[in-house]
Amino acid sequence: MKKQGFLYGSVILMVSAFVTKVIGAMFKLPLANMLGGTGMGYFSSAYSLFMTVYAVSVTGLPAAVAKATAEACRDGENPETVDCIRDTALKMFGIVGAAASLAVALGAYPFCRYVTGDMAALPAVIAISPCIFASCLALVYKGSFEGRRNMYPTAISQVIEAVVKLCVGLILCGGVMKLAEDNPSLFMRIFRCKRENIEKNAMVYGTAASVAGVTLSSFAGLLYMICQKRLDKGEKRVYNKERRLTCERRRIAVDMAKIAVPAALGALVTNLTSVIDLATLMRSLKRLCESDPQVFSFLTDAGIALEEQPDFIYGSFAGLAVTVFNLVPAVTNMLGKGMLPLAAAANARGDRKKLGECAFTVLFSAALISVPAGGGLCVMAKQVLELLFSGNSLEIQVSARPLAVLALALPFLCISSAAFALFTAVGRADIPVKLMTLGTVVKLIGNIILTAVPQLNVIGAAISTLLCYAVICTAAVLRLRNICGFDFIDLLPKLVGITAGTILCCEGAVIAERLLWGAADNRVITVISCAFGAFLYILGTKISGVITRNAVKMLIS
Repeated sequence: MKKQGFLYGSVILMVSAFVTKVIGAMFKLPLANMLGGTGMGYFSSAYSLFMTVYAVSVTGLPAAVAKATAEACRDGENPETVDCIRDTALKMFGIVGAAASLAVALGAYPFCRYVTGDMAALPAVIAISPCIFASCLALVYKGSFEGRRNMYPTAISQVIEAVVKLCVGLILCGGVMKLAEDNPSLFMRIFRCKRENIEKNAMVYGTAASVAGVTLSSFAGLLYMICQKRLDKGEKRVYNKERRLTCERRRIAVDMAKIAVPAALGALVTNLTSVIDLATLMRSLKRLCESDPQVFSFLTDAGIALEEQPDFIYGSFAGLAVTVFNLVPAVTNMLGKGMLPLAAAANARGDRKKLGECAFTVLFSAALISVPAGGGLCVMAKQVLELLFSGNSLEIQVSARPLAVLALALPFLCISSAAFALFTAVGRADIPVKLMTLGTVVKLIGNIILTAVPQLNVIGAAISTLLCYAVICTAAVLRLRNICGFDFIDLLPKLVGITAGTILCCEGAVIAERLLWGAADNRVITVISCAFGAFLYILGTKISGVITRNAVKMLIS
């Protein structure tokens, strides 16, 4: 297959990520309606432990395989080495994945008992544990294809996983909830609960059922990657035994570990932010509900018991605000994946000029998407939540202001993620670890101080996230100057134009929404207003010279 350029490969992955996120929203929306804020709190608690262990296990894995494969293929296809890299990685990370899955299953009880203080999330944590093993193996195959600059398998597998999660997860969750409603006696026998606890246990085991759908989706993605590997034309090539490359498995394993281990440590630090939210925010909310119950009196008026309010608030914040916040990074992260093989090959050749061009291109692309997305989401936070979660008015009331603050962190997060891909490409995966450690310290201090303020409560967690990513992004861009020969001054004029276009976009969206208010359904108005803002942004960047013919050529090359 012909190798894909940066823009082509990145667009494939971004379209896939966008489709995956749309399907993911289709999963989360009815799930939130079925489980409510409290059930989503259980779901988020399970995900917090899972994602921490998952990220440590798999972050850096596809990058390590992709970088090793790209360097092996820098002078043309080298199927013997590619096979050796993939097979070695499968053995290494298969063991890592199995150990991580076991760790989540065994650590579920102490995590729920002592960290979150919420045992209701225990079944969901156990149900999601096998997902790590399947994901580790699937990501090895993805990294192998990405290193050869073939992004199609990764893109297709992501969509397959999303579709299976949507269908199976909702069917299982709906089945459990319907069983509790239609046949409570059978439900009590199966789940060994008392009649007075049926409603709560329906949410507990409904959440676990939905999470089981996530686990099955990861195995579906793995099955596709195995089939794709067997169908790959490169696999059908007959090797000459005399010319077969000696498989230096130990050297390959060491080289990949040099990337994967620092990346795993960085992922541990990164995902500690969600654990920090879970631990500090939940405890702050419990103290606030006890000491100052008037802060959340609107929840009490809506019939939510005081002891359930911390789970409801955290579930609303994590299930709605954080879910929407993560939509844009999930798409822009594909820019780093698309650029990594190019940057790794340039670094292997010692081509510093090309490496600087890679840095400029990926950071410019990340800013081009994330700055207007963050600005638009900030001014339209409540409207976007109402568009996506129209049946959850209380959850929206909790999440709207925190989402507006989180939106301001989007450019910092997306740009720093792009920079991290470049550090990995040049063999400096240790830098993201150091920067994320610094950011996590900022996040922890911010959470402890800000979430304890009654007027801020959950908004304090969003502010500390903003400060965290602002510090990380600033430090990352400064380090790129020495590592990749990239100077931020070269990017500054583009950022000024992007910012001006974003201001125009936000003002246009707000004005359009006000002018159209009452003329149609609010969700239709939101879509039209956002589309009008996007049109003004494209127009503004074109007029200001941000998007030029040379810029497009730079992205395509």
